[in-house]
Amino acid sequence: MPGNRPPKVRSGNEPHPAPSMDPGGRGAWAHSRAALAGLEKLLRCSRCTDILREPVCLGGCEHIFCSNCVSDCVGTCCPVCYTPAWIQDVKINRQLDSVIQLCSKLRNLLHDADSSGRCTFC
Repeated sequence: MPGNRPPKVRSGNEPHPAPSMDPGGRGAWAHSRAALAGLEKLLRCSRCTDILREPVCLGGCEHIFCSNCVSDCVGTCCPVCYTPAWIQDVKINRQLDSVIQLCSKLRNLLHDADSSGRCTFC
């Protein structure tokens, strides 16, 4: 009778199968590339839609742009929400710039691991 056997209990010591590290497969590399793509989507300038370069924050509304993309807006208004944007309110976001640099390094690592020769981040 099947009901007479004790239920199998996972002890926690059984190893999980390791995800495939095949760059072209659906393993850890594919998940890493997908996560990086999602992060890079969040790190895009609202004006030029490229990855932020020298990100600056507008103090009144806190929208973030590339420093070049917002330079013509200073003294007028935010191109997204039209809040006044004064020169004293523009702040360089060094922490975000560091995150962008780390993402670039990660992109290069994942690209080096991609043996298919395709650049999935270009």
